[in-house]
Amino acid sequence: MVPGYRQAALARLNERLGGRLVVCAGPPPRSSSLQTLAVAGGRGYTTLPMRNVWIGGEKLHIQPFGHAFKRYPNPSVVIAEESVRSATLPFLLRRARRAGASRLIWGHFSSNRHPFSLWAPMTRYRIALARSVEGCICYSAPVADLIRPYVAPERIFVAPNTLDTGTLRVLHEELEREGRQAVRRRLGLEPGVPVIVFLGRLIKAKGTDQLLQVFGMLRKRHPQATLVVIGDGPERAAVRAGAGKLGGIVMLGALTSLHASAPYLYAADVLLNPGYVGLSINHAFALGLPVVSQQSPDPRIRYHSPEIAYLEPGRNGLLTPFGNTFCMVDAVEQILANRAWYASNASAYARSHLGLDTMIDGIVQAVNHVEGRAAGDL
Repeated sequence: MVPGYRQAALARLNERLGGRLVVCAGPPPRSSSLQTLAVAGGRGYTTLPMRNVWIGGEKLHIQPFGHAFKRYPNPSVVIAEESVRSATLPFLLRRARRAGASRLIWGHFSSNRHPFSLWAPMTRYRIALARSVEGCICYSAPVADLIRPYVAPERIFVAPNTLDTGTLRVLHEELEREGRQAVRRRLGLEPGVPVIVFLGRLIKAKGTDQLLQVFGMLRKRHPQATLVVIGDGPERAAVRAGAGKLGGIVMLGALTSLHASAPYLYAADVLLNPGYVGLSINHAFALGLPVVSQQSPDPRIRYHSPEIAYLEPGRNGLLTPFGNTFCMVDAVEQILANRAWYASNASAYARSHLGLDTMIDGIVQAVNHVEGRAAGDL
C-alpha cells in the first residue's frame, strides 16, 4: 500500500528518475487503522493497482504480482519493501531476477519488538534476503550498521526516512509569521496553558493507556493543560472515555493533510508519544516541536521505528525509562520549562538532517549503482 505521507517522496523520486517510476500497490486491510494512512492512486508518478490479501489483520500479506511483469516485462530495477509480513516477497525477487532486473529491498531490516540476533529465525531470514539482492536501502544509519557485518558494503545504501519536509518548512514559516499565540486562538486553544500533542494511530503499541495516565498527572499540576490527540484506530473509544473523565482532551481524529495538522503541532509545547514512535518525530521537529517518549524495555531491542535515531535526548527531546510514568511527567515538565531551547534544536535538526532530498539521494544512488547490471552479478 502507499501511505499518504509517501506521495511527495514518490513524486520526487519519479522526477529524479526521469519519469520512469511505476508504483505497484494495493489497498490496506479492511477494518484496520492503516485505512487512515492509505491513499488511492498517485500524484506525480505512474501507478499500477495490485491485489492485496491480508491474513490475520496486518500479520501476513500476499500480493499476486504476475500482471505487473506482463504489463512491464523488462524492468530495469525492482524496489520492494523489506517486510517479513510479505509471504510473496521471496517469489517477487526471484521473478524479478528471471526478468533480468536488478533488485533493491528498502526498509527496517530488523524488528521493533525482537532482538537482532542470529539465533532468531526472522533475523536469519532477513539477512538471507539482504544478501540475495543487489542492494539494500536502509531507513537510517544505525539500520545500515546492523546489516553491515553480513552484506557487502557496496550493496548498502542509506536513505534517511522522512516526510515532505519542504512543505512542512513552508507551513512552519507561515505559522511563525502568524505567531504561536495567534495560532492558538484560531484553533480554540488557550494562549497561556501547556498544550500537549499525541500524533499517531490509536493502538495499544503507541502507548494510549500511558498517555492518559501521564496527562492525568499533568492535569493535577496544570489544571488548564490541554491534550490534543491526532489519530484514529481501535483504541479511539478508550481514549474518548478517558477524555470524558479527565477533561482537557481534544480528539481530532486522523488528519492526513499536513496543512490540517501543522497548526496544532506548531501551537503545542511538546509531542508526547509514550509508545513506539516513527515518522511523528520528523513531523514534530519540522514544526519546531520537541518530543517525549520512553526508552526500550530491553537494550537488545530497538522498540521504536528507525526514526528514533533522530531524537537526541537532552537536545530536541527526551527519552524516559520504560514504564516510568512519573519520569515521563517530569520530562514533559522539563521541556515546558525550556521549550524555546528544545524547539530551536528540533527545528535545526530537521533543517540539517531530515530534508526529503536527502532520502531521495540515497534511493537514487542505489538505483544508479545497480541499474544495468545483471541480477546476481554484483
